[in-house]
Amino acid sequence: MERLFNHQTIDEFLLDITETAEYKRIEYLIFSIRMNYLHYMAISRIVKFEIPKYLENLIGIVIDKFNESGISTVDMLQYMLDNDINNWIHYYAYTFIIPVAKGEENEAVNDLSELYAFVLTVVDGVEFKRDYFVFEGKAYLYSILTNTNTMRFGDTMPAFARIITEQVKDGNILLRLDERLALPINQAISYSTLNLEKYRGPQFHFKDSILKNPKTITIHIDENTADKLLLVVKRKVDNNSKKEFWHIELETLPYRDTTSKGKYCITTFLHGMYYPEDDCFTHIDCTKNQYEMSEYIKKYSECESDIPVDLHTKSNELHYKIWCIENGRYTREVWYNLMTASLNEKYRTLLDEILA
Repeated sequence: MERLFNHQTIDEFLLDITETAEYKRIEYLIFSIRMNYLHYMAISRIVKFEIPKYLENLIGIVIDKFNESGISTVDMLQYMLDNDINNWIHYYAYTFIIPVAKGEENEAVNDLSELYAFVLTVVDGVEFKRDYFVFEGKAYLYSILTNTNTMRFGDTMPAFARIITEQVKDGNILLRLDERLALPINQAISYSTLNLEKYRGPQFHFKDSILKNPKTITIHIDENTADKLLLVVKRKVDNNSKKEFWHIELETLPYRDTTSKGKYCITTFLHGMYYPEDDCFTHIDCTKNQYEMSEYIKKYSECESDIPVDLHTKSNELHYKIWCIENGRYTREVWYNLMTASLNEKYRTLLDEILA
């Protein structure tokens, strides 16, 4: 007789996990990451997803308890889908690849203080970063109670740290050292997206080897203006020819924030369909996308899980087609020439960096 799917069994399994010492040890650390955690992990996956060291112990415990529970992977996935409030699991069910744990020796910081934090400690010589500070070989994530706003866009440390670093010339620096938020320096957590990183994601060379997932995202940023050029490559299969083809999308993302004027932001969206086996494009088009400013700021900054950076404008009326060529065989050179003819100089420079 087929075993009935039992929500209560899974509820009890999850509650059992939250009572483990391994879960309690990292709960506060994850809570202190100022971003939806699934979104934070998704960004890590775009570059090269690996299980963070601080999760390895917990993952081992979860796997052991799961194997003992008798719950099937199908039942667990169905349970997650049934409770998928923000549609994250539906997305991850098709795009998120769970890697195999390497079984390497755990190098997580052992909490020898039984989770009690020191009040304040002299930390002369501390090195401030955007999302953490470094002291005596450890990276301490800023507490959720710390105001980490920066003095200017793209700064590499919070405003209070910038002032201490540049304007305080004598005396001591004291900080709360919370060992629950500590990791070895080589495992430091960095998740801020508005930090003027020059680029993320792989360069694109029309090679299959760089496309590790159904969707590959690359972003390059103009260091002077903070404008971005977004490249998205989606792997698909032609239903008629059964050949693989790639949707190659470029979108200009001008910098906007809450102080920007105007109700809308308009971007240039360039799309092509490339067949690697034939080494040619069969479709290339140019569109102007118009976004509500508030929605666009979230898209640009990647600050909300349900508004990813590759979000398209939702209304066809705001997806304004300029030109299109199709039903032919167009070379990569033709594609490149059309791209550069449709982009202004700073975006052409970013495109050349991506293709370099």
